[in-house]
Amino acid sequence: MPVKIGYVGVDHHHRDPYFSVASSLDLDVTAVCEPGRRVDVETLTAMDERPDEVTTEGQNVSDLVAGASVYENPHRLVAEADIDVVWITYRSDETPAIVSSAVDEGVHVVSEKPIGRTAADLESIATRANERGVTVAPTMYYRKNPVAMDLRERVQSGFFGDIWTVDGRFNASQLSYRDTTHYIYDSETSRGGALQWVGPHWIDMMPWILDDPIDRVNAQFHEAEDDPHADVDLGGVVQFETEGGTLGTYHSGYYLSDRGKDTHLGLYGKEGQALTPVHHDALQHEPTIPLELTSEDAEWSAAPTRTIEYEFTYDRFPAWGDFVYDYFQAFFEGYETGDVPATVDDAVQLLRVLDAAYESAERDAWAEV
Repeated sequence: MPVKIGYVGVDHHHRDPYFSVASSLDLDVTAVCEPGRRVDVETLTAMDERPDEVTTEGQNVSDLVAGASVYENPHRLVAEADIDVVWITYRSDETPAIVSSAVDEGVHVVSEKPIGRTAADLESIATRANERGVTVAPTMYYRKNPVAMDLRERVQSGFFGDIWTVDGRFNASQLSYRDTTHYIYDSETSRGGALQWVGPHWIDMMPWILDDPIDRVNAQFHEAEDDPHADVDLGGVVQFETEGGTLGTYHSGYYLSDRGKDTHLGLYGKEGQALTPVHHDALQHEPTIPLELTSEDAEWSAAPTRTIEYEFTYDRFPAWGDFVYDYFQAFFEGYETGDVPATVDDAVQLLRVLDAAYESAERDAWAEV
């Protein structure tokens, strides 16, 4: 039987690619909701104007939700609709309450990251979800990214030895390419800007690769002063230290003068190092993703530096790459048992790191996670 989905947040700019995923995975979207507005499912069309660089797949959106029940209240949806999972792409300040209602009703959740504005928004809900056996998962795609998975396995096998430092960068297109009237650029709704929106992917990925949580951070931000609508951080730099003593930096912002992504990950250990962009996207038309590895191991002495070229596919998720599809596939295969790539506890930990980053910038000092 197809998994029955209730979708909350049909005005979100990730809706089209997520609906495409739902169709490909044979999920049945049986209920939809845009809080406060009654959606006409028969007239839904693909979004041609997007607030960021996610591309439209051009499918007939109304066909994907034909016959779905329509709700204006997301709490009524999770209480009344015949669904197995609620899929949420909605504003960060109101999403935790919807997740809480789903937990009360025993409905599993997959939600756009970071699920809330702060860790306090989610901590008690996470505790209840775990106690009741309800799966709540954030969209931490990189846990299914082939390069990230390779690096994590090498860390665990000891390829790098003691890891001294890690350096990450994920810059995206400038605000001039974006619809900054969207709520993700409003501080009351989302709290932060680049760090809170594109930042969670790498703030989660780097300690996940290291299998070593971030323990404290030191952060500074640029504010979006030139945009009349956005009142969030334009970008910034986060310095961090993990529990195991690895030092790291993360640089992220809406800086690029063109659409696309500027990404880099460097991992430096006593026995080896790695350099890679981790991924591109379909807009950049790069044929492969290189992973350059250097090792001090004697078995590598004849060629101590080697490069693996990953040829990513974009057939099932054109916007970023098919590893995003793999993430959702893994969630829907494992949500009943809780065997999913990222859990609600991972979301809480991510928000704790973001909390510490904003606290650090405000106090102009290191902050504990």
